[in-house]
This record gives sequence, C-alpha cells and structure tokens, in this order.
Amino acid sequence: MITIWGLFLGVPLLAFGGVALHSPARASRFVRWFAASAACAWALTTAAWLWTAYECSTIGIDVFDAVLLKEKTGGVFVWALALVLIYLTVQWMPKNLPMRALTGILMLIPAELFKTTRLLVPASGFAAVHIFVLTAYLGALVGMYGMFYPWRLETALDKILHNAMGARILGGMCAALGLALLIAGVGL
Repeated sequence: MITIWGLFLGVPLLAFGGVALHSPARASRFVRWFAASAACAWALTTAAWLWTAYECSTIGIDVFDAVLLKEKTGGVFVWALALVLIYLTVQWMPKNLPMRALTGILMLIPAELFKTTRLLVPASGFAAVHIFVLTAYLGALVGMYGMFYPWRLETALDKILHNAMGARILGGMCAALGLALLIAGVGL
C-alpha cells in the first residue's frame, strides 16, 4: 500500500518540480491554466466531497453519526449530501475552486495515509516512512491555509514562478520530495 501512496504523492510532485526546474514559464502557464480550469474544479471537488463522505461514514464518532443520520438512513444520507454539495460548490464557489478543492484533498490525505504509515513507523529512530508522515503534515498545513485563502496561495505561486530563481528552488524542492517519496514507497 505504501508503494501506491508513493506514486500518488510522488509522481505529481516530481512532475511539477521537473517542469518548474526546466521551464519556469511552463510551470507558470500550468498554474494559471489549473486555476481557471472548470474540468479540474469539477474533478477535484467531486474527489474531495466523496472522500469527505467516506471519512464521515467511517470515522465512528457518535455525534457525527447522529447529525448525518447514519442509523436512520443506513449511511446513505452522507453520500447523497456529498453529491448535492458537489453541485452546489461548483455552482456557488467557482472562483479559485480548483485550488480550494486541491487543498481540501491535502487536508484529507493524512487520515488515510496514517492508516498505512503507523504500521511501518519504528519504535525509535528515523525511517523512510517518516518522509510520508512529514509530507502529509506539510500538505495538511498548506491545505488548511489554501482552503480558506486559495487566492493568496495562487498569488504566491504566481510570484514564485515568475522569478526564475524562485521557480527553480521550488521546483527542486518539489522534485526532490517527489523522488524521495517514490524511492521510499518502493523501498518499504
């Protein structure tokens, strides 16, 4: 399972980092395209809401279960609510939606990832699995900020990518982290 997480997290980081290293202008164009893409907004919003529904249906907190009518509807209500929220979110919040949905997914990753990593963390010392744990926490931090201020995240990315040195530094860091996740995912 950790290999799948290595691919899921490592490939996009390595790809974006490689493009930013090689051609900051292309990376900047990609970020602008992504921010304006209705297809990305729909796809990522759908993924985020369905993943949220899954987390709500499996979390096992009595208050959540009562509010989401889990016992009365057999758990169907949370999925129906997610489908309605997908549509409403895309209709009512189109501005900055791809970034907002992506950062929402970044906040959801630790819940699932830690189910795998907790089995691989050694009793003491550093292990390759800690790269996944660190990435999940960094992603959650970016996600918390970007969920509420996606336009600031887009502006910051735009400024970094318009500076060749900044783009290459960001690209190098993303590519290195992506490569480390791929190697750790295969090696564990």
